[in-house]
Amino acid sequence: MTRVSSTNCPREITNDKKIVRRYSAYYQGWCMAFGEHQAIYHDDWNINWLFAEDRIGLAISSELRKRIARELLGQRDKAPVVVLSEDSVKINRLHYLLVDEAERYYARQIRSFIMNSEELHMFLCSHFCYPPRTRIVTFSRKKPLAIMYKEMLPLELVVE
Repeated sequence: MTRVSSTNCPREITNDKKIVRRYSAYYQGWCMAFGEHQAIYHDDWNINWLFAEDRIGLAISSELRKRIARELLGQRDKAPVVVLSEDSVKINRLHYLLVDEAERYYARQIRSFIMNSEELHMFLCSHFCYPPRTRIVTFSRKKPLAIMYKEMLPLELVVE
């Protein structure tokens, strides 16, 4: 079974939608520290889950990092669409299947966080306790530091 594919994902949207304000660093490679959190992390996972009081992070493996960053932050003139369902995550044309029960459990926690947040912000963070160049896709209820990040077009997040 192929876990990740780049296909044209259907754009039929019939469920809850959130507009997420999206930010990129002024300088490539710069990012804030994610801060204190509880991690569900294994070296062999493609997505590792980080939970804090006002933010949730996804530490992405090196094999997915470039593809996900390209879809989420690559096009500054076109906003991405992210669809989070019970068994997959779709980011534009990238489709990632959640095949493990643990992945689906943490995805449900993220869905709950998203739906219970009035305003959401997305940006990349890092943390010293993870391998070098690990970037954490962060969804936060608070804006990132304006001195480090500039706002881009927002993304549309659909929860199915």
